[in-house]
Amino acid sequence: MLIIGIILIIVMFGAVFSLKYFFVQDKQPQTIDDLHELNLNGKLKADQGYLYKGVYSFVKFDDLWYTQMVSPKGTRFYNIQFRYGPKEVEQIKVNGALNTELFNNASEYYVTFNPIGGNFSSMALAVSDFNQQMTKVFFKQPIAACDRNETSACIDRPIITCDNTDKMVLYVKDSNNSMVSYDNNCITIEGNGFELVKGVDRVLYGFYDIIKG
Repeated sequence: MLIIGIILIIVMFGAVFSLKYFFVQDKQPQTIDDLHELNLNGKLKADQGYLYKGVYSFVKFDDLWYTQMVSPKGTRFYNIQFRYGPKEVEQIKVNGALNTELFNNASEYYVTFNPIGGNFSSMALAVSDFNQQMTKVFFKQPIAACDRNETSACIDRPIITCDNTDKMVLYVKDSNNSMVSYDNNCITIEGNGFELVKGVDRVLYGFYDIIKG
């Protein structure tokens, strides 16, 4: 019995140390930086992370895609988040040209939409994503506007379209056609549902020069 007891104790200690070793080896990444390190070493599955164009590390964390970049002015380092990875939006075509000098020098911009249209929840999400990066990374402040004065929500807002101001404008339109258009001072994003959110990510990837155009 004594010998059996000693053997059992040895087995128990061995099991404890084996489990400890197993869990240390199988430790899950805890931060976005951990995920980027694994991604750069090729240790993530394709749906967890990938190198875009062999340069930009994209990792998925809490259902958002993150990449690391230096701010346009080179003063800050960001973990920038997107709802869609670049592979999911790179096929969205961008038409026209944006006045980049005007954009770079602008400290504020209008955000306008049709107040009697539809699809407001996706529109609000798309605008929120755009505004967050404009304020935190590009240091530009949004001004809420409408493209017509036909509801109480627009009584105290400026009425803005792409044609009646020379300031920067983000024009979000509910449409069955998904597209992005630049026209001098105006960025127009059209789509239905989450296609609007994809359109915003496509524009932002262009601003960061991750996707050309």
